[in-house]
Amino acid sequence: MAVFLGVHKLVPGMSENDVREGYEKYKQGAMAKGLKPLGAVVSMEKGFAYCSTEAQSAQEVREAHEGAAIPLEDVVEVIALT
Repeated sequence: MAVFLGVHKLVPGMSENDVREGYEKYKQGAMAKGLKPLGAVVSMEKGFAYCSTEAQSAQEVREAHEGAAIPLEDVVEVIALT
């Protein structure tokens, strides 16, 4: 499977707790679809969050976000450099 990065622009006024709850909701929905959420990072200061998910396609990641009602700016396939 490939790894995809979900790019999210935070809604003004969102709290860190709101972001955490949204990610937990996404994780549950993604796992139910057979995807593997790998983690997320957020910058409250810059207003962006990024989540990584192992999946067969970007479309699967988009659908999992839609199912959790989590808006996306973009989904990008990425590779890890170690």
